[in-house]
Amino acid sequence: MVDYNCLLGFITLVCGAVILVYGATLFRFVLAFAGFWLGFTLTLIGLSWLGDNAPGQAVQVMIAAVLGAVAGLTLYSLVKITLCAAGAMLGLVIGLLVASMLPFSNAWIGVQIGLGAAVAGAVFGHKLGGALTICASAIAGAYVTVTGTARLFGITGAYSGLMPVTTQTVAVFLVFAVISILAQFRVRHLRTLRLGG
Repeated sequence: MVDYNCLLGFITLVCGAVILVYGATLFRFVLAFAGFWLGFTLTLIGLSWLGDNAPGQAVQVMIAAVLGAVAGLTLYSLVKITLCAAGAMLGLVIGLLVASMLPFSNAWIGVQIGLGAAVAGAVFGHKLGGALTICASAIAGAYVTVTGTARLFGITGAYSGLMPVTTQTVAVFLVFAVISILAQFRVRHLRTLRLGG
């Protein structure tokens, strides 16, 4: 028998790790992995609302994987509006982080807060300029990685795509985000020196 929480935690953790590491160099792939995670998670949340009428867990995972792949390919193709997509990704994660800290257990409210923040991020994110892709991928990667790890280890609250807010998870989130931002700025600086000299 397959442990679906372990499988879903692993999928989320892998998506988070790719988003966390490759923002400065392969942002299109970061968008693809972010789209996959978002489509996968939203599909599972939507299917869970069907209650007893929902298909079996294996079918739910297959449907979520297909719709996640469609969302990932859609975001991968948005290279012309990279700054809007990066702003939306940053806004979504900040919205989900805020929703994670609010005292409710309804995933739909968290999704609405996250999507509202994503729209705001898409509209106003371009003001951060070139640093936007790095900040967006680092913060989103840290969020998804911590959420996946929490789900992998069965920490309560990680099942709706929201990061469980404890002292440990927030500390790990901040450490991952800061290290990723610093490392990606370093990579971008080294690439600029190598291409310029």
